[in-house]
Amino acid sequence: MLNCGDSSATPTAPKPRSVLALLLLQANQTVPVTALIQELWGHEPPASALTTLQTYVLHLRKLFSTALASPRPRSPRASS
Repeated sequence: MLNCGDSSATPTAPKPRSVLALLLLQANQTVPVTALIQELWGHEPPASALTTLQTYVLHLRKLFSTALASPRPRSPRASS
């Protein structure tokens, strides 16, 4: 689970979770679209695979953007 302050940035749908997991496993590396499509749908992806994958990535970006933009709790300041 990915947490940003009080917000969770963990996708709930299985395929976006898989996309995130595949990208995290290849951190700091380029992951070819063809590799993502093959991992998600195997050797016979649907005709809409590319568009659907783009939608999953958009969803992940929005999820992280929202989590990162949420106000973070302030840490208590020490009294002087």
